[in-house]
Amino acid sequence: MLIRFFRWLLGYVKFSYTGGFKEDFINDCYAQGMYLKNICVKNDMLTAEAKIKTYKALHKIAFLHGGRVKIFKRKGFPFLLSPLNNRWGFFVGILYFVFFVSFMGGFVWNITVSGNDRVTEVKIVDYLAKNGFKIGTRWDLVDKEQLEIAIMADFEDVAWISINKIGSTASIEINETVNKPKLVDNKKATNVKAAKDGVIVRLEVLGGWAAVQEGEAVTAGDLLISGVRESEVDKKNHYTHAYGSVLAEVNDEISIHVNRNQDEKISTYSKDYNSLFIFGFEIPLYFQKDAGNTIEEVEKKYLAVNEYRLPIGIIKNHCDYFETQTVSISDAELEALAKSELEKKKKDELGECEILSEDINIDMKENGCTITGKYKCIQDIGRETELLFGK
Repeated sequence: MLIRFFRWLLGYVKFSYTGGFKEDFINDCYAQGMYLKNICVKNDMLTAEAKIKTYKALHKIAFLHGGRVKIFKRKGFPFLLSPLNNRWGFFVGILYFVFFVSFMGGFVWNITVSGNDRVTEVKIVDYLAKNGFKIGTRWDLVDKEQLEIAIMADFEDVAWISINKIGSTASIEINETVNKPKLVDNKKATNVKAAKDGVIVRLEVLGGWAAVQEGEAVTAGDLLISGVRESEVDKKNHYTHAYGSVLAEVNDEISIHVNRNQDEKISTYSKDYNSLFIFGFEIPLYFQKDAGNTIEEVEKKYLAVNEYRLPIGIIKNHCDYFETQTVSISDAELEALAKSELEKKKKDELGECEILSEDINIDMKENGCTITGKYKCIQDIGRETELLFGK
């Protein structure tokens, strides 16, 4: 098998000898060290196989013995390359391409993240980039185990992570942590006191002893759930961790002052700056970026083949240029702005409350306005306070 492979690699021809003395032709070939294979005589015609170099010298021997030789089949690698005799650049290009693909396979050209829900892909990719792992990084320079440990240490929501090499793609697989219920420290003695004035609507005691009843009015600082109880049996105080839910109807107030003079961004013009992204390198397709105040939107579009993202694409950077100037807004605009700011603050402070009613008052003045919102709502007013014991 090995001999046949080398014969194919070096190349050989099948030829015929006609019109002369066959025995003398064969004897003369062997006498001159020209070895023929698979010699066959049929219908007054001799056929055989010979190396390419050997065949070139057979014409002279055939002529001496009154015959002639003619090739009827060519075999081997050299004949496969014969169409490229005048196109060696193409052959060299193929070899260069194979080398290029092999070399580039040692780099990271694509990063995918799967299994993430609470942790965004952008955060993971940015974190990896800050730690030296990004598109264009050589695989042999990456300490995957240390990166995995670092991510699990710095991201509380990541319970397990694996960085896998799939061709030139870094596949990041993530398992996130399961949110555990808040544990109660029963060794810590606490009371539950009122954080605000209100009327108790619903009381749910999970630990300790109720100090108020539903429908009762309380003021800030009043005891709602006690963590101390005197036993009638041993006449001693017993301490526990008091906790629970105390929903009350409370009156809340939010006040905001808004100035009439506001900084306004006036758009002057927009401009796009595109760059070519290829194998980790960014090539700007513009000469210089205009200076000035701008709001930028960056979008990366990668070239994809069969949903496989290649490390080639376009980075589109859209810039909106603007100037800032102070303007005096009208009463209607001032009122609308004040209501918008009040709504934001109400969402932050009372977002988890049930709003029963609201009363909005606006005090409009020359330099601005003050907006006040008075709310009647249902909220949990219980706050745990630790019991401290003197030595």
